[in-house]
Amino acid sequence: MSITDRTWTRLVATEVGNQSHRLYGGAQYHRVMREFSLATRCLRLPTISEDEIANAAGMGDTHDGVNFLRAACVISLEKARCSFDPLLDALRIRMAHTMSRLCPIAEFMLIQKKDRAANSYAPMSTFGGYSNGSNSKVSDITQNAQFLQLVRTIYDRFVSECSEQVST
Repeated sequence: MSITDRTWTRLVATEVGNQSHRLYGGAQYHRVMREFSLATRCLRLPTISEDEIANAAGMGDTHDGVNFLRAACVISLEKARCSFDPLLDALRIRMAHTMSRLCPIAEFMLIQKKDRAANSYAPMSTFGGYSNGSNSKVSDITQNAQFLQLVRTIYDRFVSECSEQVST
């Protein structure tokens, strides 16, 4: 970083916000993205030595001169890997954590929606089942513990696989 820890703390407090709050879902996602954006803006640019330029310029297979465009690309990719990869890896880890916490939130929202629908006077024609002539509800599969565990396992595996694919 090109700034001190004290400055970083102040910038996070002013530009990112909600650093001491426990956020969930979209709010947590947006806080991570704002912090990543701030970190990339405060990133120290790497220095390039003359030896690195000379090594990157090298001679091509045809020995008809230096390909300066290739040399610039080689140097920029190397420097980006050294400076930007740690930030991307931290972003990947934090996003995987954020996304893995979404499944319990969705389950909670389903329960809340079911409770609101059960307390209303209208017949249950949405998630919680439906009303037939005798006013008995059909069993709701979203309340089955085994089903919920299966969905959570599949979702966690999906988040993990996506995170691993991004890192390679």
